[in-house]
Amino acid sequence: MSTTILLVRHADVHNPGRLFYGRLPRFRLSDLGRRQASFLADYLKDVPIVAFYTSPMLRARQTARILASRHPGVPLHRATPLIEVRTGWMGRVETDIPPVINLYEPRHSPTDETIQDVWHRVDAFIRRLVRRHHGQIVCLVSHGDPVVVAHAGYLGLPLTLGSIRGSFYPQKCSVTTLAFDGNVSVAYRDVIGELAPELRAPH
Repeated sequence: MSTTILLVRHADVHNPGRLFYGRLPRFRLSDLGRRQASFLADYLKDVPIVAFYTSPMLRARQTARILASRHPGVPLHRATPLIEVRTGWMGRVETDIPPVINLYEPRHSPTDETIQDVWHRVDAFIRRLVRRHHGQIVCLVSHGDPVVVAHAGYLGLPLTLGSIRGSFYPQKCSVTTLAFDGNVSVAYRDVIGELAPELRAPH
């Protein structure tokens, strides 16, 4: 039996100071983000999800609660392995950040995570869920880099900047579907961009 992981990137964030917020606390969804999450919740409402897991960051928890609201009685758990990347760029204003930010090579701070660090924590957690929820569907809410690293890793791409900073990056409230049935198949859908383009965040 196939076990399915729906890996969702959180919705749009209220960030008037234009900070690189990373793991900073209290960054909530914007009004647009709440509408995005509500649209995705309706899109997923008939999917037989048995559990939700979310990054502990506020924006992810709020997204997950909106998704879970269409599935009464389905448990919602916090999961630290789904957290945003640890980086020394956190808290910097937009004008202090390069146009194409590189979180990994070289590391901004000695304690920064590498791409491999992110892959190992996300993959280990997802593999645990595949064993725990064999033959079922679960939904995970995380962040852009953990999602794109998982996307590259399960496609068998090299875990390099080229794989995660190329032409593909997961959009807000997108769904990366991982189906485990001996092998792993990967499918991506930009739900907002395809079905509700009026809810796209302005650049």
